[in-house]
Amino acid sequence: MKILPGFFKKELIALLRDPVLLVAVMVMPAVQLVVLSGAITLEANNLRLAVDMAPNDTVMEKVYNHAIGSGWFVRAPDTSRDAVAAVQSGIADVAIVAPDGGLTRALVRGSGEMQILIDSMNILKAQSIEAYLQGIVFSTVREMGYVMPAPPIAFNLRVLFNPELNTKWFMVPSLIAILVFLALLILITISITKEKESGTIETLISAPVSKYDIILGKVLPYIVVSFLIMLSILAIGLLMFKIPFAGSGLMFVAAFLVFCVPASAIAVLLSNYTRTQQQALLGVVIVAFLALMLSGALIPTENMPRFLQYISHMNPLTHYAYIVRNLMLKGTDWLYFARHCAIMLGVGGLIWIAAAGKFKTTL
Repeated sequence: MKILPGFFKKELIALLRDPVLLVAVMVMPAVQLVVLSGAITLEANNLRLAVDMAPNDTVMEKVYNHAIGSGWFVRAPDTSRDAVAAVQSGIADVAIVAPDGGLTRALVRGSGEMQILIDSMNILKAQSIEAYLQGIVFSTVREMGYVMPAPPIAFNLRVLFNPELNTKWFMVPSLIAILVFLALLILITISITKEKESGTIETLISAPVSKYDIILGKVLPYIVVSFLIMLSILAIGLLMFKIPFAGSGLMFVAAFLVFCVPASAIAVLLSNYTRTQQQALLGVVIVAFLALMLSGALIPTENMPRFLQYISHMNPLTHYAYIVRNLMLKGTDWLYFARHCAIMLGVGGLIWIAAAGKFKTTL
């Protein structure tokens, strides 16, 4: 019984003497609670909606305005494209196509069939869209005084890119991005921190090499390891789970190499603030958890408050997850690919400036 209080006192003093560990243990859980309580929600909100209708179709226009006013949908940014092209390009999450002659004319004739095109690459959003739109259409038709046709308005539903709403088709591309990020973060951070903890970092620093040689020597081998991890996960997804691969293999490899820029920079920056492997692991958990929850890889970013969406847009994992999912399920174009890669390179460059500048070159 005399030993236990001694251990307790020792660990408490060690915690108080280590400001990095103290902040990680005491402050970061509170930060995570505040941030993630607003970020994690399974409701589908801010769904980008496009509509294909005639200019004089008053009922369809009313349905569109009610959908936007419901809070579940927002206007798709580019309305010049047709509905299929808007969903195909990723501009819209869902599109409504009015029946021939317009929905107003169809209701007057006592019939009505409209088509809904859903981008189901994010299964959490896709499962909610049909129910949302049916309720909006029926309430709008009643509000305008039209008699509902018998049977009521039919919905010709087309689920694109994941027609069976298979969860594995959504999860496997997301897991590829997540596991590549975790591999880079853990391997690089632990490798550099281990050198500090064992004291061998002093030997490296005193050797006739620059700090950039040391950093590259620590980063490049684990990029190769992470690439092998990515290929193994991709093979499992394609062979075991029958996930389609609609895109370009060249784009897939290029996206990985681009993502390595910000991911390895985050790992090097994190290692600058850790002196033991215990601190490194705790830092990895904190950084990886926040990056994952704010990436859209598992939870749609559209559900988050606006300021968290801005943070998500600066998260490299967000853009890598989007690229991987689009490449595998949709087959993305070069413009979409270049836009997300440019953001990753920009963010990665800024983090590398901070990481390389902080990296110590003196004992």
